Amino acid sequence: MAKTISHCQGKGSLTHNKRTFSAANVDVSRTKDNVTFVDQPIDQAYNEIFGAAVERYNAKQKRADRRISTSYFEHAFNRKTPPPYVVTSADKRKSFYEDVVQIGTMDDTGVGSPDGQIAAECLTEYIKGFATRNPNFHVFFSVLHLDERTPHLHIDYIPVGHYKQGVDTQNGLAQALKEMGYGTGKDAINRWRLAERAVLEQICKEHGIEISAPEKSRGSLTVEQYKEYAELKEKAEEQRQEVKQLDNEIGNKSLILEWREKAIESAETELEQLGSELQEKRETAKQLETELSEKSTKLLETSAELADHQALLKTSAEKTAQIRVIDNIETGKTVFGGKITMARDDYDKITDLAKKQIAAESKENSLRSRITALETQNQTLTAEKEQLTEQNYELRAENGKLQSVYGQMAIAKLRSERDNLQRKLDRVMEFIKSLGLVEKLQAFLNPTKRLHK
Repeated sequence: MAKTISHCQGKGSLTHNKRTFSAANVDVSRTKDNVTFVDQPIDQAYNEIFGAAVERYNAKQKRADRRISTSYFEHAFNRKTPPPYVVTSADKRKSFYEDVVQIGTMDDTGVGSPDGQIAAECLTEYIKGFATRNPNFHVFFSVLHLDERTPHLHIDYIPVGHYKQGVDTQNGLAQALKEMGYGTGKDAINRWRLAERAVLEQICKEHGIEISAPEKSRGSLTVEQYKEYAELKEKAEEQRQEVKQLDNEIGNKSLILEWREKAIESAETELEQLGSELQEKRETAKQLETELSEKSTKLLETSAELADHQALLKTSAEKTAQIRVIDNIETGKTVFGGKITMARDDYDKITDLAKKQIAAESKENSLRSRITALETQNQTLTAEKEQLTEQNYELRAENGKLQSVYGQMAIAKLRSERDNLQRKLDRVMEFIKSLGLVEKLQAFLNPTKRLHK
């Protein structure tokens, strides 16, 4: 029996293709049988394809504001890193494209059957020649899935076009098809798919598989599948207004995820900035505490030195008072005039006390000057200590404010927005489920999905 060929555009979910998560129709016990032909990180692919072109572009710019200061991906799609799904730029370019290729259906070419094995061999031969036939499609990931009901290929590629204006090498599907000889206009992609189908038909023929002619009215669907599709389409038309209202409410799922990612990224950036500011405040407070401790130690040392000098001054004053005993020495005039006569002991005592008086006065003057300087220094250190204490208190208050107010507000706001969005999505999905339209709505919103998978 002749088999069909399905060659259509896929959704472009790398997490699905790489089995980061497995859908309900996947037999995880057979996931190990899947064959990965190419697995290059998408950011690495973008740097490889467009990195040198950006450098050439920047080298030609005389004005700094016209140079591209980010990666090509961020410049084109306003994202720092490529997500594992397709995103669309402002000028409608997609970050990457995916084609899903399948031979037969689960009824005539199921995994594990002889025909299924031959189909897997044909698809393997087809993908190995894909890059040679399509030099403007950079394939960064491709896999043959054998853990679903029918063998099929996922081919994820970035279209590469060359231009005279702007960056000389860019992501451009129309230009890539034109350079590969498929002309221009909306039919260029169809001409390319027909050419690829012809290649796969020849490969199947060489392996003994007969391929049925494509039917324009229903594409590559079987009669039964087309009837089911027509019924779904008619039902969807009847409920178009209701679906439109739901679509307006829930929006595009990828856009919702993108918004949530941006909100989380923004909150994380804000929290990171607050954390850095908080750390700086902590370091400043720690430095002030160290300085305050040093000033306090210096103040104690100055106070101790002041006390020592005051004690010395007291001792000096006491010694000076002893000079007054000289006034008790009796003197008298002699026949020689006003000269004083005294005993030798009294003379020695006077001389000794006079010397001590001179030394004491000198010491007292020095101590008083030193005490005055220490008292001034003591007052200065006390003022500085009070100022540092006040600054430390203010920094601690600001530290607490940053931690308890801004951080909590940012986190609370993000959690509130996340919870509101989740509740909204839950209500919408409950409404859809109550109508029994989950699977049919998915088929309507994703008309390129093949029902025979």
